[in-house]
Amino acid sequence: MKTIYMTIMAGALVILASCSGNKNVENQTKETEEQHTEEVELTQTQISTVGITLGKVEKKELGSVIRVNGELKLNPQNKADVTSLIGGIVRKISVIEGQQVKAGQTVAYIENTEIVEMQKNYLVAAKEKETAQLEQQRQRTLSAQGAGVEKTLQQAEAAYATAQARLTGLHHQLVQIGISPEQVAAGKIVSQVPVRTTIPGVVGKVSVNTGTYVDTTTPLMQIADNSAVYASLNVFERNISQVEVGQDVDFVITNSPEARVKGKVSLVNRSMNPETKAIAVHAQITGGNADRLIAGMYITGLIHTGKKEVTALPDGAIVSAEGKKFVFVLDGRQADGKEQTLHFKRVEVITGAGELGYTQVDFVNPVDADATVVTGKAFYLASMSADHGEH
Repeated sequence: MKTIYMTIMAGALVILASCSGNKNVENQTKETEEQHTEEVELTQTQISTVGITLGKVEKKELGSVIRVNGELKLNPQNKADVTSLIGGIVRKISVIEGQQVKAGQTVAYIENTEIVEMQKNYLVAAKEKETAQLEQQRQRTLSAQGAGVEKTLQQAEAAYATAQARLTGLHHQLVQIGISPEQVAAGKIVSQVPVRTTIPGVVGKVSVNTGTYVDTTTPLMQIADNSAVYASLNVFERNISQVEVGQDVDFVITNSPEARVKGKVSLVNRSMNPETKAIAVHAQITGGNADRLIAGMYITGLIHTGKKEVTALPDGAIVSAEGKKFVFVLDGRQADGKEQTLHFKRVEVITGAGELGYTQVDFVNPVDADATVVTGKAFYLASMSADHGEH
């Protein structure tokens, strides 16, 4: 009998504990729901005092944009390594890093004993040409008088042509390395030759010092023409069909967001980068601030792909919380004496393009097409919602 009594008591305790546990779970759930409530109540007086405005979701034609990242680059033609056409010792460097230079400007001087030898050979070739020319003229005169030999005349003409060719070759060699053949012919022999830039731009890294020996393959310095810089933008496959030549681009320098620059799409690549799975789109700079741009800078850009009609709300209707975007929708009205209380619920949205104070919105969960929405100063309701959640 005692055993039966103990069994009955144990069963009763289990049932009681189960009921108590269910009640605790219900209470916890209720508390959680209360803590995360999405509703805010405001009286009409409060709404008027704060200046909160109500309205409807509108249809607006907003510019559609694609957000992209990229880098400022230069075409190979707009950057150059400065080299000498003849080996030798660097005797003078006329520029410093960061200096602006013009095309053809002398940036260094090279010294080499071969330079003097080339000028001597030019003078010798000039004399040989002069002698060969006189002999040719003499043989022509003899031939015209019937006293010359045809073979001798031919030899004289061949000697003159050879001397002329040699002199012409040496003339071009001197011009190439920056020596004036006219000055050499006047007796002005130089021991150093200038090294000139082939493009205008800014001097980059200077790789040599005075006294360094360089050959024709040694870069002395780098020149970059940053006035020709362009934006190379990475567009992913899902968006590339929307990009066309001529579209406007707004972008900022990643590390200098105050530098805003405008451009236009000039080229859409048709090959994909196998590493990033992106397609390169080139944009030429068209706006101001171009003088502040340097090849190698990282950029963030917006490609304007056109306008389309979307559902939109004023920027003041959208608030951010918990890494998401929300708006407040009127959920009901309640009369309390002479005062009317309005109930709003917070509804999550996904935002899109923005323009002229309006932003595209798509509701995560559908709402009535005729729903009334807080269109201005929604941050007041957001702060009240946050305060309510803390209680």
